[in-house]
Amino acid sequence: MVHTAAGDRWRRTLRQPDGSLPPRSRDLAVERAFWHRHTSAGDTPLDNYANTVFHCLCGCIAPYAIHSVLEIGPGWGNYTLPLCRRFGRITCVDVSPDNLMALSRRTGGAITPVCAPWEKAEAARHDLIFGYNCLYRLEEPEHFLLKMDALADQLCVLGMNRPSELPWLSALAEEGIALHYTRQGCEELLEVLDSLRIPARLVEIPNTRLYRAPDREAVLARAEGFLLEQVPRERLWAILRPFYREEADSSLVCEYPFTSQLLVWEPLVFRSAAGGVGNRRYIRRDEP
Repeated sequence: MVHTAAGDRWRRTLRQPDGSLPPRSRDLAVERAFWHRHTSAGDTPLDNYANTVFHCLCGCIAPYAIHSVLEIGPGWGNYTLPLCRRFGRITCVDVSPDNLMALSRRTGGAITPVCAPWEKAEAARHDLIFGYNCLYRLEEPEHFLLKMDALADQLCVLGMNRPSELPWLSALAEEGIALHYTRQGCEELLEVLDSLRIPARLVEIPNTRLYRAPDREAVLARAEGFLLEQVPRERLWAILRPFYREEADSSLVCEYPFTSQLLVWEPLVFRSAAGGVGNRRYIRRDEP
């Protein structure tokens, strides 16, 4: 297994303050149970920010003759559904059989499911290999990236929301409250790609997200999912309240700007065919 200094930094930030991995990272059964509960509750609406990311993704793939697509960690289908509409059929690799069944139903059977972690999945070659916000369990970024590079024929794209995305997380941290949330972003992953000598470009996408909660209880429950200690709810609400506005129907809305990021690179087979560096100019940052 290839390990790099950049990958070691990723592994360190994946851990909680006590040095342990989060339950969903260390135990596949916990992750599958999460998705079982999630899919049992019904279809999740697609995130309102995903359209902006998908538009940028379409711009990234436009110069290529993409006919086959593999998506890693599709979640509830933010990109699965529009990818199926564009390409007719795609392959989805996910650890949750419940999630894959739900996506198959939502797409009218337009996915080829592969139920396994990406690192262990038996997957065929595809023109495009893509994943967004699918790296929260990732312990071996070097293996993950090298496998993408090895199985893609034309393009690899990985994306994340730049951490910490939620605006109130920093307010909780400033109050000295112990938290766990994703601290890695595409900048850290780009360092791993650099260490593997895979040239890539980082695309930054200005974005906006709107989160609507039906009531105060839902706001508190969501925030408590990030806590590593017990916090009195009145204290917690006092910190969260300035970030929400109350609507006429009594729902609570948090609307905030953030940055979506895509890492884009041409895989080795494509770079080799193009003389070793590909037919694209690689830069660190780039406007969508």
